Amino acid sequence: MQRTRQFLTKLFFPSASLRHFSSGKSLPWHLWIPMPQLSPSMSEAKILRWYISEGEHLEMTQLLALVEVDRLLSDPSQHTGPTEMQIEGHEEGIIAQLLLNEGDVASPGEPIALLCESADDVPQFEGIDPPEDVSDSMFVWQAYVADAKDAQEHCRIPEHNKVRQEE
Repeated sequence: MQRTRQFLTKLFFPSASLRHFSSGKSLPWHLWIPMPQLSPSMSEAKILRWYISEGEHLEMTQLLALVEVDRLLSDPSQHTGPTEMQIEGHEEGIIAQLLLNEGDVASPGEPIALLCESADDVPQFEGIDPPEDVSDSMFVWQAYVADAKDAQEHCRIPEHNKVRQEE
């Protein structure tokens, strides 16, 4: 599986594969997780809560983080203040690093975490310097408005996340 991922990365995203493997040493398969661009007007978001820890396995459709976005809507007249959103990962792997602490702010495209394939690979990423911008990362995500009241206004909360939100 690792060789297939590396091959596809190099085949379809040659500049991405060079950027993500540019540390000078040969590293196992990994994927930088960027702060997603949650709206066209978003300039930054704050990590309010991590739902996962370093070394844990990220499952497909598992919640990764709760973030606060100040400008979710592009029309200033519709601005109602900060909106909390849950980021859900659509990749599987081990969280090798969480690059931000709860309360830290990041711009869209800035790396917030590092995903690798195996727990055995995690020590190889100690001391690695993350790139400044990983907006071209192949990490697949989806985001949901966390508050049910806001969700009615902006979008919806999926059924499988309602239980997690109430915990």
